[in-house]
Amino acid sequence: MTLRKRTPSRIWEVDFFRGISILLVIVDHAMYDFARVFTFWQNGPAFLAFLNELGKLYLSGEVRYFWRPAFLFVFFFTSGLCTAFSRNNALRGLRLAIVAAGISVVTYYADILLGTSVYAMFGVLHCLATIILIYALFDFLVRSGFVIAEKIRKKPVSENVKRWTKVALCLALGVIFAVIHSLYNVPLTVVTSSNQQVIETESKILGLFFYCDNWFTADYFPLFPFISFFFFGAAFSRIFYSKKRTLLPALDSSWHYVCTLPGRYSIFFYLGGQIAVILIGGLISLAVFGRFM
Repeated sequence: MTLRKRTPSRIWEVDFFRGISILLVIVDHAMYDFARVFTFWQNGPAFLAFLNELGKLYLSGEVRYFWRPAFLFVFFFTSGLCTAFSRNNALRGLRLAIVAAGISVVTYYADILLGTSVYAMFGVLHCLATIILIYALFDFLVRSGFVIAEKIRKKPVSENVKRWTKVALCLALGVIFAVIHSLYNVPLTVVTSSNQQVIETESKILGLFFYCDNWFTADYFPLFPFISFFFFGAAFSRIFYSKKRTLLPALDSSWHYVCTLPGRYSIFFYLGGQIAVILIGGLISLAVFGRFM
């Protein structure tokens, strides 16, 4: 058996932690599907009733209460780390936004046709795409500021000054975003619990930023607090990965592929995991109950 050739320039630990977080996101969504989408499984064979009950226990249990905020932090933090390695963050964000829009269209019509609660108006990919585009704008403004400064001073600004200025700005914005979240948003642990508490509002735009009742769908991720996680990651990428090299080269071997592969191709694993759970669950439901959902 021949092992896949490694890419020396790839920073494996970033893929590793992002891979773990995306796998946990898939598990989290699967539990939601077992409990909220395939609700009729509770009246079926013992195994399906068990999965339905397991999903309910997970959604209301302490495990999800504590670990969901943790792996979501890791996911958005590592996504922020990746800004230092992307050649074009604006293009990266735009591509992700197109995929997210496609998910909204598909789940919207699935909701209507199948009578399920799978519609994702502004889910994790929508949130991440928006944050990446915001970061790309921020990066453009910072670089433009340095260009103006160099023209005024008539000499170049050192790369070290540029690097640490961006670090300071990213950290400052991360703190500001975290403070805004703590002052105005619902705590992430509260939203994670079964007794979801959200902001009641008639505003059509507020839900983009905070957890609001009129935006709540099957997959809902407002910008706060996740934008702060992302900007902290963007700051740390310039501190620890300025040379774009792994910090743990001695540990880089085939043992981590089970996590780095999902991390490297996170969008495909995310979409594939969702489709697989719904498709397999639907086919089982069709065979047992005579209905897909």
